[in-house]
Amino acid sequence: MNTGVSPEIIKLGLFSGSASTVLEKQGYTLGRVIGEGSYCKVRIAETRQHGQVQRYAVKIISRKKASKDFVSRFLPREIEIVRDLQHPNIIQVHRILDTGDTVFIFMDIAERGDLLDYIRTHGALNEPKARNFFRQLVSAIKYLHTKEITHRDLKCENVLLCTEDHIKLTDFGFARKCVDQETGKRILSSTYCGSAAYAAPEILSGTPYNPKMYDVWSLGCILFIMLTGSMPFDDSNIRKMLKYQQERRYTYPSKVVDILSPESKALIRHILEPDITRRATVDQILKNPWLNQPDPDAGSSGASTA
Repeated sequence: MNTGVSPEIIKLGLFSGSASTVLEKQGYTLGRVIGEGSYCKVRIAETRQHGQVQRYAVKIISRKKASKDFVSRFLPREIEIVRDLQHPNIIQVHRILDTGDTVFIFMDIAERGDLLDYIRTHGALNEPKARNFFRQLVSAIKYLHTKEITHRDLKCENVLLCTEDHIKLTDFGFARKCVDQETGKRILSSTYCGSAAYAAPEILSGTPYNPKMYDVWSLGCILFIMLTGSMPFDDSNIRKMLKYQQERRYTYPSKVVDILSPESKALIRHILEPDITRRATVDQILKNPWLNQPDPDAGSSGASTA
């Protein structure tokens, strides 16, 4: 439930017990693992409030296992950013517990899994469904960019399905502010963030980059995947991938090349543009004719306007 209030951070002090022990003392029961990284896990957590069982996804981050750079830079940024986000297409954080060694971030739970698994199961999406999902995702990015926040790790795995028609963006581990809080000057990024398959050419070439335009490129990759069921570029050879990106060489699978509308291909071409001065902006995407076609049969329960 979106209360409009930033979640509190509760400092518990050091605990020697397991995550289960810590959370049991706070009234939570841990369930199965629904996601896992090198130094964090995401598990289902349940608690009883006002006689009803509440279910959350809890991200359990170990400071002991994480790199010093992550603990000192990325984790504080993530905590600061997620506490301030209120949008219907962004996973809501409800509570943060901090024991010193471990951070527990309690979030909305998305019962339908992530977009990548959905596409693997159902195949490429038809244009109305892809448009519905993409409209919601771009709305979330518009909201972030208006707050001068960039995600920097947009990928299908970080787009979660709450219902058949409602998606939410998650995982702000690489997110950061893109304006200096003291001077108001725009900050270029230099850190290689996210997954190579969704990385813009300016990331792969190792040059300082505008993180907002990186988010835009990744949006284009997600749209391509939704409409085709495949990646626009092969990331098994980064040097070759960069060359193909710079030459605008991506190929539509034969099963969809003649089915996709010219308007959808034109939008992808505008987004997957290696020259950032010519690449679509979020505002241009929101005004794009393809994105604004009405889809009465696609379902609109999760759609949001920026």
